[in-house]
Amino acid sequence: MAVATERARRPDSFSQAVKEAVATRDVCPFCPGHEAMTPPEVLAYRAPGGTPNGEGWSVRVVPNLYAAFRLEPDGQEQRDGRFWQRDAIGACEVLISSPDHLAPTPLLPRHQVEEIVQSYVDRYRHHAQDPKQEHVLILYNHGRPAGASLEHPHSQLYAISLVPPTLADELQGGRRFHDEQRACVFCRTLDDERKAGTRIVFENDAFVVFGPFAARTPFETWIMPRRHTASFGDLDLASEKPAFAEALQLTLKALRDGLNDPPFNYFIHSAPLKADVNDTYHWHLELIPKLSTAAGFELGTGMWINVVKPEDSAAFLRERVQKLAGQPA
Repeated sequence: MAVATERARRPDSFSQAVKEAVATRDVCPFCPGHEAMTPPEVLAYRAPGGTPNGEGWSVRVVPNLYAAFRLEPDGQEQRDGRFWQRDAIGACEVLISSPDHLAPTPLLPRHQVEEIVQSYVDRYRHHAQDPKQEHVLILYNHGRPAGASLEHPHSQLYAISLVPPTLADELQGGRRFHDEQRACVFCRTLDDERKAGTRIVFENDAFVVFGPFAARTPFETWIMPRRHTASFGDLDLASEKPAFAEALQLTLKALRDGLNDPPFNYFIHSAPLKADVNDTYHWHLELIPKLSTAAGFELGTGMWINVVKPEDSAAFLRERVQKLAGQPA
């Protein structure tokens, strides 16, 4: 676990008055004209000749002011008998989706979604070069129930100096399947899902969108590249970037239109930076709408009770994606 008392100072913490204020456009630190309210940008896409940390950007990336992980911690490790702790070494960044305060990903023009994907790749590759880091996680929280503290659409990046337990479990399962079957379990899953067809939401030349067979929650949806590659950093910008942007935006549009814009989280699972898992792992995006609550049974057992069959949720989203796919991007 990670303990980050600094995050109690986020704008939405403790004070409802502050929580409401930061959502309004005139004080939003992510809106154009308020660049001085954030730390200096580490990446921005703007027209040639634009001024750094000024207006005119299309995507802007800044360090998280309330970071749970820091590159320069106060100390290193402490031990007290069986109790051991280590400073949370890493980096936290905010990737601001667009200058528009009221335009989440489903409502953006497609080229803007491609720029969001480009920012993901650029920052992933940047942190992958840091020898202190073990893993890079990119995520998006939509809606307060999903953990979004500011209304202005933005993603987050965490570069951390350890392999998180959930990913370690995936890696172990991938290795075990490869040892037994001499194949990638994710590639095999794609083959099986495409043959079955009942949980497929959308396909293009480079990606498949589907509801996993053992979906944990209603409308859990995965986006997976057809090409076997362990690292998100290996995304082919010429062919896979526009295809990924299309798959992501259509899925989010279907969710928004079909389920009245529910809160959700998505996150990109990619291979650890130093792990030799090219044969056994396959990067992917997992999308989890907040349509149910983990209660005592889920927390007590680690087992999930899903009240919607994944075949039904996939059919629901597939119908809406098919209608949306014929509309101009």
